[in-house]
Amino acid sequence: MTEADAAATSPAVQARDRATWTELFFDLVLAFAVRQIAHLLAEHPDWPVLGRSLLVLVPLWWAWVDVVMAMNAVHETNTQRVFLLLSGLAVYGMAVAAPHAPGDREQALLYAGSYLALRLLIGEAIRRECALYTIHPYRAGLAFALALFGTATLPEPWRTVSWSTAVAAEIAAPLVLRGHLRHLAFGVNHLPERFGLFVIIALGENVFSVGAGVATGPLGPHNLSALVLAFLTGCALWWLYFHLAASAVAHALRTHPTPSVVVRDVLSYGHLVLVAGLLLVSVGAQRAVEDPLSTVPGLAAGLLPGGAGLFMLTFCYTRRRMFGAASVTRFHGSLALFALTAAAPLMPALGVLGATTALLVAVNALEHWLLSSGRGVPLVLRRRGADTEPAGRRPASSH
Repeated sequence: MTEADAAATSPAVQARDRATWTELFFDLVLAFAVRQIAHLLAEHPDWPVLGRSLLVLVPLWWAWVDVVMAMNAVHETNTQRVFLLLSGLAVYGMAVAAPHAPGDREQALLYAGSYLALRLLIGEAIRRECALYTIHPYRAGLAFALALFGTATLPEPWRTVSWSTAVAAEIAAPLVLRGHLRHLAFGVNHLPERFGLFVIIALGENVFSVGAGVATGPLGPHNLSALVLAFLTGCALWWLYFHLAASAVAHALRTHPTPSVVVRDVLSYGHLVLVAGLLLVSVGAQRAVEDPLSTVPGLAAGLLPGGAGLFMLTFCYTRRRMFGAASVTRFHGSLALFALTAAAPLMPALGVLGATTALLVAVNALEHWLLSSGRGVPLVLRRRGADTEPAGRRPASSH
């Protein structure tokens, strides 16, 4: 990149560096939305419901990303606080309708209408405050919101087909319009913090759903054992992300030749998959704690190890996008979890939970030993011609 290109693509405003109290309040609404979607999948853990859950999760996620990016480029004022609170109200409407929006016309109208209102709020904030300093492809979200709202009254299955098309197009927009990502203001502390907070929300769903299930059900020794294992699973997933991954994102934003690629591929796309994996884990753990000795057939049996494997494998993708290679520990750990997913229908739920916990803890322990002993985590899936970060920069080593 030449000096002229750098000057043309560098942000002209100082991005926000820390999350604000208003943003944290806004995240509470997201916590409720995540809970609603997880509850939908927990009641009916099959492939059609999984598809509908993703269908309502993606617009919520993309809208949250847009709000984060809009707020990232400005300093908080009373006007911005009002914008965030009104955005929270729109997300609240989406969250209320999310469980039944794909199949019920009135709920679909509430969901799509709330999404449209949120998009209009975001567009106004971009026009007034953010000008050129936001991710342009996300501004196209208004067109997708109009598509959802315009087709909300269609009968099934046409509503699901049209919504699926609109959501797929919204996911692809940052890739199709990637040439417009250059004029971007970002905070190397603010963005990792905001996306990390969403991961905390998804991890919290594991705590809430599992704890609530035990509080209203039996408290036998098998249930209590499963409860402990489910909590340890959450701790291991937290460690996989927050021990090194959050600092690795901040490091990549500081050092990557094109930071907007990190924002698009690692934060926007990668974290969507991370959150989806955590939702699967929470549903699987809840079912395991409620009935630990049962053998569950089909999709339900593999939600827990499959979600954990998806979560771990995503780190291989994000790290490769940031530094050019993935870690051997997480790559092979995810393969082991997917193998467990295939065997899960033949095992009692408590055994699946115990094996998942053991694999997650083993990967964390191995990485800790490798790093603390100075060996470093071996790399795999190297991108041709890519330079990985120096070995001394440990914040990125296992991400």
